[in-house]
Amino acid sequence: MTDQIAAIPNQPEEKSDTYHNQDTLMRVAVYAERISWLFLVLTLLVAGVVFYLIYLTATGRIGSEQLLLNIPSYLVPFFLGGFFWILLRLISEGVYILMDIEDNTRQPTPSDKL
Repeated sequence: MTDQIAAIPNQPEEKSDTYHNQDTLMRVAVYAERISWLFLVLTLLVAGVVFYLIYLTATGRIGSEQLLLNIPSYLVPFFLGGFFWILLRLISEGVYILMDIEDNTRQPTPSDKL
């Protein structure tokens, strides 16, 4: 009798009804978060350089007209760094939220109930 039970082929596991690979999405979210912090650090480094140039202008080592002419080029890294930091954080958190929404709205399968 036990030979007959052992001979029953194992039932294949049911595949979940999702259209994404959860590991890949988690990896994308983690990479986006790490790169966003890299952009923030680079923006802070540029801020240090800009403040040093302002210090040099205040002490009279470089001319104020040179500083005023270059202000737009000093502000561009702030805007770009801030934009990319916000965008990558949005991607990271958006992936997490969308995965949570999908997980909460999916119909439970019989294997989920166990």
